[in-house]
Amino acid sequence: MTAGYAPVSVRDLLTETVLAAAVVVAGRQGLDRPVRDLSWYSGELATTANGHLMVCAAAAVTPSYRLEALVRRAESAGVAALLIASEEQPPLLSTLRLADRLGIPVLSVVGADLVDLLHRLTIRVRAPEVQRARLIEDVVRRLSTKTTAEDILAALGLALSQSVWLLSSDGSAIHGEPISLPSTLRLDLTVPQHSDPSADGQILIHPVTEPGSTQAAAWLASHTAASNEHERIATASALAVAEPYVRAWLISQRVAAERDSVFHGRLLADLIAGQGVVSQDVVERALSAGWRLQDWHVGIHLVRTARVPDPLRDDPVTSMRKLRNALAAQKLIGPVVDRGDGWTVWISSATEPPSSDGRRVLRSVRLMLAQLPAHWEVVAGVGRVHHGPGGLASTLLEARDAATLARTHEYRPAAEHIDELGVARLLAAWQDSEILRAFAETALAPLKGVDGGQLLRTLQAYLEAGGSVSTTSIVLGLHRNTVTARLHRLRERLGVDLDDPNQRLALQLACRSIETEHG
Repeated sequence: MTAGYAPVSVRDLLTETVLAAAVVVAGRQGLDRPVRDLSWYSGELATTANGHLMVCAAAAVTPSYRLEALVRRAESAGVAALLIASEEQPPLLSTLRLADRLGIPVLSVVGADLVDLLHRLTIRVRAPEVQRARLIEDVVRRLSTKTTAEDILAALGLALSQSVWLLSSDGSAIHGEPISLPSTLRLDLTVPQHSDPSADGQILIHPVTEPGSTQAAAWLASHTAASNEHERIATASALAVAEPYVRAWLISQRVAAERDSVFHGRLLADLIAGQGVVSQDVVERALSAGWRLQDWHVGIHLVRTARVPDPLRDDPVTSMRKLRNALAAQKLIGPVVDRGDGWTVWISSATEPPSSDGRRVLRSVRLMLAQLPAHWEVVAGVGRVHHGPGGLASTLLEARDAATLARTHEYRPAAEHIDELGVARLLAAWQDSEILRAFAETALAPLKGVDGGQLLRTLQAYLEAGGSVSTTSIVLGLHRNTVTARLHRLRERLGVDLDDPNQRLALQLACRSIETEHG
């Protein structure tokens, strides 16, 4: 018997793989009846059948009136449920109605080996620890040759017949579709946890820690369809067994990332220091890194300006993954080099891009910045298009200069193009003028105290996004329709045409003047 465990219910048993083909034909209101044991029904109902799941061969309930009589006797004997082999002739309608009225679940299976089914269910009900041991053995066997997170999760999901995720320390999905964790699960507590039982099952999470650390570097998560204690314990045990495999993969990834970061950082420094003179050694190292020095290049320099970084949420591997995902989403594909306080990125192409490509890259960079975690407070600079190894060094230096100017803005995220450097510096000087501040007070007065500053914030984001509603909605985390509605209100309150470049420039200067004053 299930000593030490709460008895499993009929509903829970139906979530087991062994009953995947079973169909409830009647008595659904009795699915929560506890199952304490199983019996084979051969025509006689034992007096000890209370709480039993009766497995019935077709011959024992044929003709149909026998099943109806069995339903009546099962209710009197306290039977948990009846499992019958499906027949060509379905049960009588009167039998189904009787089972519904008495709340006796009648389960039907087609073409099943009832003896094997009885054997497997008996182990499940009488000795769940045996089934759990078999599960762990299966998990260990499946994971023994797996070295990547993707393979580990796939093998674990097959063994558990459940969805399995690998989450970062802040709960975002590293592998698997995004999942919303219940608020009761505390990612700041490095212990295995599970959500409250519900009709949808339970979510379990297990921390993945690195040697010498008491913080979770990542989390394994799974969703069980059932919510019984046995299922939860079995799944939790399987996650615990898989954790060392994930930890080993995580450490290998981190070591590889650090090795690559050092190699790429030194190579980039040598390339920039050469100022167009590239040694054979640099060429060979660039070739091994997959860098195409002879192409046309556009450099991007990214700087994290957050004063208080979060080392738990922002470890190098996780940060690099988030950055690469954001770059890929905007089709900014190219080498990425970790510079400690940010990253250097460049886009290479075999043919010369059009002169407008710099603007296109700047728009893509602005959209990309909006996808990064807000607490990073990233600014970006974009260089011009240049050719060859020397051109790569030039565009990266330009991008760094543009990022330096973007860093002076109060607004985040901020991005500048090297071509705007002169204009931007002129505007920065204007921001401090008394004339501009007086204009700002007058022009933006209709927005003071309105909606808690939301309209002013929307105006600032819209202007800094180059008049893009899409970028504004991403930066503010709002729907496009909400941004459009706010822009309509801004036009009415300010009495300006936001499509007019001159009026947009004047308002942008006014907004920056206010930032400077309050900054």
